[in-house]
Amino acid sequence: MFKKLTKQGIKNIAIFVIVLILYNIISFVIPFRHTSIFWGAYAFGLVAVLLQIGIVFLAAYGARTLRKKLYAFPVIKMGLLYLAVQLIVSLAFSIATTFADNIPTWIVYIVSTVVLGVFLVLILLTDTAKDEVIKIEEEHERKTEQVKIFRINIDSIVRRAEDAQLLKILRKLSDIAKYSDPASCDALVAIESEITQKIGELDTLVRKKSIEEAKELAEQIIDLFEDRNAQCKFYKTK
Repeated sequence: MFKKLTKQGIKNIAIFVIVLILYNIISFVIPFRHTSIFWGAYAFGLVAVLLQIGIVFLAAYGARTLRKKLYAFPVIKMGLLYLAVQLIVSLAFSIATTFADNIPTWIVYIVSTVVLGVFLVLILLTDTAKDEVIKIEEEHERKTEQVKIFRINIDSIVRRAEDAQLLKILRKLSDIAKYSDPASCDALVAIESEITQKIGELDTLVRKKSIEEAKELAEQIIDLFEDRNAQCKFYKTK
């Protein structure tokens, strides 16, 4: 794991080490009374720092793609907010127990546990929302991948064509592919498979310089794209 750490990862570790050092300096250099309330507050503050370290490494470094790393930032932000709130609560109890003798010990545990519980729920909800957004975007990319492949293959054929009349038809085909509905669905599998097959045949004809056959096949593919677009419109309004 540590072999995969980037310079930013090392910086993040350094930041948390500094936070831990500062927290311990504040907790033990300032003459707080080391009562049970102090130790309870200190323990929850330590838990907050360690939890945030775990959140950063699971959310950011556990992600395999750049997109997942980017979407992990709201989760990290929520964790940092919990860290800040808990450290303030811990220091507040440490100060309070130094100047007051009648504070019940259970209060620090109740307050800190509630803070921890609330933020754990918020962190989990944020992480769930992140996963749902990623899932929707990946599904959208999957549905639009086929049309992107059509466009790439057709543009490649256009670049190889030399005949002026054939180029005119191929450019028309390229335009209709470019402006076709990018979203696919299961109902379009048959017609998209036919388009894929005919684009492959068109590529072969262009390479062989079979101009007339290529022109006829290109017109057929244009008709197939128009049929596909009509079907897309139908299934979207269904």
